[in-house]
Amino acid sequence: MDETRDELLQRIAEQTKKQVFYARISAICGGILTMAVVIALLILVPSLLKTIHQVNGVAAEAEETLAQAQDALAGVDEMTDAVTSMSENMDTFVTENAVSIEQVMKKLETIDFEGLNGAIKDLGDVVEPMAKFFGKFKK
Repeated sequence: MDETRDELLQRIAEQTKKQVFYARISAICGGILTMAVVIALLILVPSLLKTIHQVNGVAAEAEETLAQAQDALAGVDEMTDAVTSMSENMDTFVTENAVSIEQVMKKLETIDFEGLNGAIKDLGDVVEPMAKFFGKFKK
C-alpha cells in the first residue's frame, strides 16, 4: 500500500503541477485580455467623446434650423393670409366699381372726339394771334 500511496501522491502532485501551470496560463491570458480591453477603451473613449460632442453640435444646429424653418413657415402663412385678404378686397373693389366703370365707359362713348378736336383747333387759331401780339411786348 505504501507504493500505491506514493504513486497516488505522485499523481496528485503531477496533477497539481499541471493545474497550477494551466491556472497561471489562464491568469496570464486573463491579464492580457484585461490589458487589451483597457488599452482599447483608452483609445476608443476619446474618439467616442469627440463624436458625441460633434453629434450634440449637429443636433443643436438642426434644432436652430428647425426653429428658423418654423419662423419662415409662419411668415409664409402670414403672407398667404395677406394675399388672400388682398384678393378678396380687390374682388370687392371690382364688384363695387363695375357699375361706375360701366357708366364712365358709356359717357366716354358719347363724347364727340372729332368735334372736340375741331374746337381745340379753332381755339388754337384764335389764341395764336394774341400770343404773337403779347410776345412782342416781352422783348
